[in-house]
Amino acid sequence: MNQSSHSKLKPRITRLRQGYGGQARMPWVFFWCSHGSMRRRGSLPPTGSWLQRLRSSLGFTLAKQRDPESIRGFTLAELLVATGVTAGMVLMLGWMLGSLMSSASHANERVDAFRAARAALQLIERDLRNLVRTQWNPDPFTNPAPAPCFASAVSTTAVTLPAAYFALKSIYADPATTSNQNQQLYALIADTTSGSSGDVCAVGYYCRWDDQLHAYTLRRFFRDSATTFGLIQTAGTYAPDSVLYTPNANDPVMAAFIWNFQVTVYDAAGNLYTTYPCVCDGSATAPTMLPAAVEISFNAMSRQAARTVMSVSSSPNDWMDSTTQNYQRLILPHVYQFRSRINLL
Repeated sequence: MNQSSHSKLKPRITRLRQGYGGQARMPWVFFWCSHGSMRRRGSLPPTGSWLQRLRSSLGFTLAKQRDPESIRGFTLAELLVATGVTAGMVLMLGWMLGSLMSSASHANERVDAFRAARAALQLIERDLRNLVRTQWNPDPFTNPAPAPCFASAVSTTAVTLPAAYFALKSIYADPATTSNQNQQLYALIADTTSGSSGDVCAVGYYCRWDDQLHAYTLRRFFRDSATTFGLIQTAGTYAPDSVLYTPNANDPVMAAFIWNFQVTVYDAAGNLYTTYPCVCDGSATAPTMLPAAVEISFNAMSRQAARTVMSVSSSPNDWMDSTTQNYQRLILPHVYQFRSRINLL
């Protein structure tokens, strides 16, 4: 655009401003001017000094033309790289989430298994604290006091019907053939049940081998007071353990994957005795000294860890014999031991 064209344009712009109320029509005018310039010259809008003066006098600015290189799209290679990186991040996050969920699941299984074991141990403590002893007159255990599980030499008479009210004896036949065996505990306790004629019940705790599970479970034998009272009445002068305690396969499971159930007896001075079996009272005429305290212990394992053992071995000896390769490799690293001492006197 030459000087003469500029001279002709300025009065026209002035008239347009006066006729249309100021700057309302100036963007159209500028667009028309710029469009005409581009049509004549085939180039971008002019940027000469006259346009700068026009901007300052009319109060508007011209938007900058964007560089075509700056608005181009992504190439196929860039899209493939971005997709691969995103997929890798998603896979990594999924793996991390799966690992966390698996760890949480295993932790929950371990907590559930050990919660059941602790609950069983607490139930054993509660039952033994309600032990129902045979009453003798005079007391045969005062002078001299025999050792735990030994009969008294003092002449005495039974006030209540003598019975095997406390028995550490293997009544259930454990299929394990190793020297180390699960011990068993049975007792008469005071536990009132509905619809009964008394409160003397028979209970027992032992580990039973599950042929389908290929593992030991801790069972609780229980006989209500009505049945127990009937057995005592028909027993004659003495109720033996073979009559009072008859564990069977229908006994409820207290905790799974429990084995090596052991009961250790102590006297009043805290001396340890390894007497097994131990039956109090042993007969109608021989009162037997009850241990002052017993210590109950057993091993426990989570279900997730036990699955590996059950898939490899179906023998109870692998659980009871700590010298076998399966025990050392599959069981020992996951063993937790529970132990509790209970005062009886």
